[in-house]
Amino acid sequence: MKEKIKISIIGGTGNLGVPVVKFLLQSGFEITLIVRNINKAKQLFQNSEKLQIIKADLKNVSELRSALSDTEYLYLSLSTPTTDINIPFSAEREGVANILEAINKVKIRQIIAISGLGAFDNVHKPAGFKFVPNIIRKQGHKLIKNSGIPYTILHCSWFADSFVIYRRNNVYSVIGNTIDPIYFTNCYDYTKHLINVLGNPGAFFKEFPIQGDKGFTHPLAAKTFLDVYSENTKIKLLPAGIIKFLALFSKEMKYVKHMSDYFFDSSETFLAEEFNTYKILGSPFLSLTQYAEKLKEEKIYEHLEKRGNYKN
Repeated sequence: MKEKIKISIIGGTGNLGVPVVKFLLQSGFEITLIVRNINKAKQLFQNSEKLQIIKADLKNVSELRSALSDTEYLYLSLSTPTTDINIPFSAEREGVANILEAINKVKIRQIIAISGLGAFDNVHKPAGFKFVPNIIRKQGHKLIKNSGIPYTILHCSWFADSFVIYRRNNVYSVIGNTIDPIYFTNCYDYTKHLINVLGNPGAFFKEFPIQGDKGFTHPLAAKTFLDVYSENTKIKLLPAGIIKFLALFSKEMKYVKHMSDYFFDSSETFLAEEFNTYKILGSPFLSLTQYAEKLKEEKIYEHLEKRGNYKN
């Protein structure tokens, strides 16, 4: 009966939002996509009879109230790329507060939010390192939990999709820890988890670690994936010194440095079995190579190629 569930999505035009929307549409779901830029959404998803696009800004409660008036199942695919804990508006904190104010409390049945593995309370945190995005995320999570609305928060490991999203001019640069294993997930497996969360009382008022079932070092995972997806892509380690230097001149690189420092000092613990992720949400389906083949065959990231961010 899941095919009859209609999902409202905020953040569906972001890096990890686009493939999830595409995979949900492939699975037959009806989606209401709430966006700031309707033209961008139309370009990304073309025409689909199962997709409705509504304009609303997270900063505008009135617009959100109109867009969310009939929403029963809401999926939030938001991000917080900042190093400033005092940023005046963050989608995952102030944006969430506005969503909770605007949502129809009579209609809503479940809120599902994507998050980082490091924002899961049971994950080891580097001593003394304050990763700002996770602090802000957890503030938003608290708002959701206190709302009384059934929620599910999905705390994700690295996505294999990163090898495509952050590839530039046939180069993928590895940052952070290159020694310890990472349990990479992917947007296809993640979408299957998301589908199993929808309307599932066993997932209400719970948080789940989302991980693949096999650990890879970052460089090995990148090579395993890109050997299939784009064999001409070179994999390079981006030294901390270079990142630190570039961060002096670029706001984007300042965030990359913050992220790199965090992941350099972090190691990932396999938690999916302990917290029943596979039992409740299903086991991972695709390996790194299988996912690379799927993305390449189905041209899931064709929009990045058209945008000219990287070369094949």
